[in-house]
Parts: sequence; C-alpha cells; structure tokens
Amino acid sequence: MNKTVFPTQRLSSEKLAALLQNRDVSELSFPELVRLYREEPGLADFRPDGDYQIDPRNGERILFNAARARRPHDNRPAAEKPVASPERPCVVCQGRTTGIIDVVALSEGVTFINKNLYPLLFPVAECLPGQVQGLHLLQWTSSLHDRDWHNLPLGDCVVVLERLAALEELLRTSGAEEFPLEAANPTGERAFVSIIKNYGHLVGGSLAHGHQQIALSNIIPRRFLDNWRFEQEHGETFAAYMLRRNPPELLVRDYGPAVLLVSYFMRRPYNMLLILKDVERRYLHELSAVEIEAVAAGWRDAIRAIRDIMPRIGRETAYNVVTHNGPGAGLYFEFLPYTQEIGGYEQLGLFICQERPENVAAQLRETLNADRAAGLSREDYEHAT
Repeated sequence: MNKTVFPTQRLSSEKLAALLQNRDVSELSFPELVRLYREEPGLADFRPDGDYQIDPRNGERILFNAARARRPHDNRPAAEKPVASPERPCVVCQGRTTGIIDVVALSEGVTFINKNLYPLLFPVAECLPGQVQGLHLLQWTSSLHDRDWHNLPLGDCVVVLERLAALEELLRTSGAEEFPLEAANPTGERAFVSIIKNYGHLVGGSLAHGHQQIALSNIIPRRFLDNWRFEQEHGETFAAYMLRRNPPELLVRDYGPAVLLVSYFMRRPYNMLLILKDVERRYLHELSAVEIEAVAAGWRDAIRAIRDIMPRIGRETAYNVVTHNGPGAGLYFEFLPYTQEIGGYEQLGLFICQERPENVAAQLRETLNADRAAGLSREDYEHAT
C-alpha cells in the first residue's frame, strides 16, 4: 500500500511579507519596539492583568493573567485520530499571528521573531508599585512547521541562536534603563530577560510549531534570585561550581567552550545542563562565534536526545528549556524533559528520582553517538529523523 504523503505546513513568503514590520532587530530602538508592541492589532484584547504578588516563603513571583486561558492550543491529543491529514492547521503557518520584527534566511525557510499575542507582560506607560512592566516575544525556529532544533543543520541552529542573542542584547541593554527597580529585588538589576522553550502540552506548550519565548520584565524570576544568592554565599557562580564539582562520569558531551552534562543532583531522569566554560559570561550576546556554535550544538544534541529517548521509555515527548543568565549564574541552560510526574513530596521539596545520574549520562552518550555508529554524518542523521 502506498503511503499518503501530506505537504509540510509552512509560513509562505507572501504571508511573511504581509506581517513584516522590521527586518533586523539589531537596528530597532527600544522605544520603537515598545511602540510596535502597543500598536499591535488584537494584542490589547489579551492584555495581562498587570499585577503580581510574592510568596513570602521562597520569593517566587506570581503574575496574574486571566486572558491567557483563552489562547489557542493545537497540540493536545485529539479525541479521534484525524482522517484527512495527520497535522492540525497551524495558525503560524497560516499567517494568523503578529507583526514580525526580525527575519533571517536559513538553508531552507527563515527564522523570525514577533510579538506574543497572549502576553505575560505589557509595556504600561507608567509602572506603579506592585505592577508588572515588560514585553513578551516569540522566536519561531523555522518557518517550516516540522523543523526545529533537532532536525536543523548546525549552521541554521547557529543563526537561530545569533538572532536570539541580538534580541537579548536589545532588551537587556536598552530596556533596563526604562524600568523602575523592584523593591524586593536585592541584585540592583532593573530588568530581566527570560528565555525559555516549551514543547508539548504537558509542560505548557500550546502550539506545536517550534519556538522560543523571550520575556523582558521588571521583576526578578525566583531562579535568577537563587543564582544571585548562590554567588553571594559561595563566592563563585553556579556555573563555576558545577564545572568544578560535578563528577566527570556525568559528562555527556564536550563542545570545547561548553559542556553538556547530567548533574549529580538530577531531580528527574534525563535532566541536563549545558554550561559555558568561561564563567565570566553572563548573557548570550556576550558570546564569541565559537561559543555560539558550541551552545547551538548543545541545544541541538540535548533536544535530539530527549526526542529520541522519551518515546522509547513510554513517555509523550514534552520538555522545557530554561536559560539562566545574569548575576550569579554564569551562563547555563537546563533541559527538563517531563519523564516523571510531580507528586506531593516534590511539592514539599523532597524529590524522588526514578533513575540514577550515572545511568542516564551513559544512555545519553549512547544515544548521541548512535548516528556516528551507523556511519551517518550529523547532517544526514538530522534530515533522516
């Protein structure tokens, strides 16, 4: 029986051109970005509540945003399997999204950045005490629906990361002076750039089209505060500590300027850290070309391993990627696959992990070496999966 081949969804060049407001975010001023954000049609309909509270037990910030409950989801399991096509219509590929502020060509298609139509944050004209100020943007890894970090050529992954770094620089260096200092923030920093990736409905990913989220806020995320306190208490960044303390048998892959590893305190099976060896680095936009390539390779390898392993262990593919930048962090990335549920003990801070770090590190190394053992180049392997 011949297998039906369905055309790959993608954002066409015509639809992209209709959304294009700016081609290079590096040439965009922060006031211009704020203006485009405020003037985006429809965005005001999903404006966040704008206030937040702090949990006095641990400093976690809670943002209130009832409007995000109305955002569309296209990656939840369907009640019945689709008949005509294995893919649900993608709003991004259809061009039903916001104005684009950065676009760069890849070997096939483009990578682009636009505004989140369902934002966590909004640039209010005047930020009062107890209010949240900021921007919420999206980077679409590729205009091709089925392309993401795991199956792009390394050169394309480098381009994606370079554009992410350019946006980070604009937000951090231009946006910081616009924001008032949060009263409960001891770091002295006025603005924070949070870069994450959610894939899968189990971990907060509402759309299947591969993307990263970038938020600029005047309030400090709890983990950023943890990193700052770690450096204050230990006299070194968390990145420096891990490079010194983590056992060598938990190394997954060494990229020269960066290493991918499993931590000795792994909370959940297959959690990984990608750490820059230069612990003076604090932001993506500070990295050299060689360091950018190392980080891009680490992102690609970690995500490829997660996508390979999760189905084999009977889990739906779902994961988060979290960027740790700024004071106290150095620069490192956490890859957090949803391999084990969170129970009541974990809610109390007592984590029970159902696998051992040394076993996981060995399995990850085996997975990442499988393409070489099969005699395939990295690029051939990526396009074959």
